[in-house]
Amino acid sequence: MSGTLPALLAQRVQATPQACAFQLEDASGRWQPLSWARFAEQVEQVRRGLAAAGLRHGDRLALVAPVSLHWELVHHAALALGAVVVGFDTHDLPSRIADMTEQADIGAFVVVDEAVLAEVGDERLGAARFVLRLPASRGERRAGTKTLDWDTLLATALAAGGDAGPVVAADDLATIIFTSGTTGRPRGIAYTHGQVCLAVDAICATFSFVDASSRVLCWLPLSNLFQRIVNLAALRQGAAAYLLADPRRVMQVVAGVEPDVFVGVPRFFEKLLEGVRSGVDAQPPFKRWVARRAWSLGRHMASFRLRQATPPAVLRLAHGLAERLVLARLRASVMGPRLRLMVTGSAPIAPEVLREFLALGWLVLEAYGQSENIVPIAMNRPDDFCFGTVGRPVRSNEVVVGEDGSVRVRGPGLFRGYLGEPRPAGFDAEGFYTTGDLGAWDEHGHLKLIGRSSELFKTSTGRRIAPVLVEDALRRVPGIDQAMLVGAGRKYPIALCTLPGPVDDEARRRLAAAMAAQVAPLAEAERPRGVVLLDRPFDIGRGELTPNLKLRRTAIEALHAPAIEAMYRRLDDRPPEARDLLVG
Repeated sequence: MSGTLPALLAQRVQATPQACAFQLEDASGRWQPLSWARFAEQVEQVRRGLAAAGLRHGDRLALVAPVSLHWELVHHAALALGAVVVGFDTHDLPSRIADMTEQADIGAFVVVDEAVLAEVGDERLGAARFVLRLPASRGERRAGTKTLDWDTLLATALAAGGDAGPVVAADDLATIIFTSGTTGRPRGIAYTHGQVCLAVDAICATFSFVDASSRVLCWLPLSNLFQRIVNLAALRQGAAAYLLADPRRVMQVVAGVEPDVFVGVPRFFEKLLEGVRSGVDAQPPFKRWVARRAWSLGRHMASFRLRQATPPAVLRLAHGLAERLVLARLRASVMGPRLRLMVTGSAPIAPEVLREFLALGWLVLEAYGQSENIVPIAMNRPDDFCFGTVGRPVRSNEVVVGEDGSVRVRGPGLFRGYLGEPRPAGFDAEGFYTTGDLGAWDEHGHLKLIGRSSELFKTSTGRRIAPVLVEDALRRVPGIDQAMLVGAGRKYPIALCTLPGPVDDEARRRLAAAMAAQVAPLAEAERPRGVVLLDRPFDIGRGELTPNLKLRRTAIEALHAPAIEAMYRRLDDRPPEARDLLVG
C-alpha cells in the first residue's frame, strides 16, 4: 500500500497514536480532541459497515455533506476499501449534481439532505448500492432506494467482523473531481492514490514549518480538492485539523482556534481586509489614530521588505514599538496569535490587498493550480514570494510560457483526460498541457498570470480585451462587491458590478465617481463605457458562481441580458463625443 492514502493514515497512527488528529465542536461550542488512534478505530468500523452495505473496490461514492468528522470517516473508510470518493458541494445546483453523477457513474451516495439528489434519476438511485444518511439528515427518502442511517451502518459493522479488506495500490483511482464549469458543463477528472500523495508531498515541502504542534482550520467545503489536500498534508505532518461545519462562522471561531496556517479564497481576504479597516475606524479617536499610525509604519516596513532592502534604524525602532503595542494585538484579536501565513488561490487577488496585509504583519501567499493538475502548478513560498505573481513552479512541474503567452505544464500530477472523452487536444507531442491561462515570467522567475484565453473577447472593432484586469480595478472601489466585464461583438465593453445591498442615490453618485477615477488609467479600448449596478451579490444558488466563488460568465450574462441590453441602448442614444462613465 506504499504511496496510498490508507498507508498515509497507517503511518501517522503508528508514529503518533495519541496525538490530536481533529478538534470537533461540541454542542456548547467547545473544541474536543480526537486522537489518531481513536480516529483510525472509527475509520475501520465505518469501513466494515460500508463493506457490509455492498461498497466494493472501484465503486464510485458521492459524498455530499458539509465539513464534519463524518465526512473524514467516510472518506478514509471508502479509500481503504479501494472505492473512489467524489465530493459534491452541498450548495451546488441539483441539476449539476445529477449531471456529475452520470458522468462519474456514481454507485453509492452519502448525504445530509436528500434534496440534493432531487434530479438524480430513479434508475440511478434504484441501482445504487445505498444512500447513506449522515446524522441530522434532512429531506424525504426516495422510494425504491436502499437507504441507511448512520446508526444502522455502525451496527452492521459490529456484526460484520474484521476482514482485512482489499489491497489498495498507488495506481488505483482515489478520487474524481470536476472542473468549475465557469464557461460550460463541468467535466470529470480522475486521480490515483499516487497522484494525490504527490500533491500532499508538494504542499508539505512548500510549508515545511507545519508539524505535529501546528493547527489548521478546515472551513472550506471538502468537495474543494485543495482543502482536502491541506487536510491530508496535516495528516502527513501530524498537525491537528479543526473541523468547522458552517463556513459562515469562520470569523467567530478563528481567533480561538489560533491556526498556524489559514487557507481562503480571494473574496474572503478582501472581506477580511474590509472588516479590519472597519474595526479600526470604529475605535475611539485616540485609539483609531494610534492604529492608523501603526499600520502606516507597517506599510513603510513592508515596502523595504518587498524591495529586499534594509530599513533605517529609526523606522525599525518605531515599527518595533508599533508591532508590540498595536499590530500584534490587532492580529491576535482577529486571527489568533500563532498565524504564520495565509494562502489564497482559485482566482486573482489584487497586489494592493496583499501589501496591506503585509503591513499588518500577515503574509498572504498566492498559489496557482488547475483541476487538470492535482499538484499545484506554482506557489509563492514564505521565503520566496512576489506579490502580483503566483510564485515559482512547484517541484514535479515543468512550466513554460509560449510566445503567445500561453502557460503550459508537464508533470506526473497531470490528468489523463476527462471522463468519457478521448485524450484532450491540449497535450502536445512533448507531453505539455496547455492550461488556457495567459502569463509571463518576471525577472526573478516568478509566474505572473494575465487572464484566461477563454475569457478574452473581441469587440466589434477587433480589439482583444482581457477582462480580469479591468474587473480587478473595479473591485478595488470601496462598496463594490463583484465585477464582470462583457462586450463580445460590441463597440465597447460595459461592466456588471454588484453591491452588498440597495443603496441610495447619493451613494450611487459617489460610487460612479470612484469607478470613473479607477478605470480612467486603462487603455481606451479596455475602459468600460457603462456600469450596470446590481443591488445584490452574485450567488451560487442562482448559478452565477461556482462553489469556490468563480464567476460563471455565460450564466451571468444570460441572467442579466435585459439589463445589459438596456445599458447598451442608453449608450447608443448618447452623443458620439460622450466618453464619461454611465452608471445605472
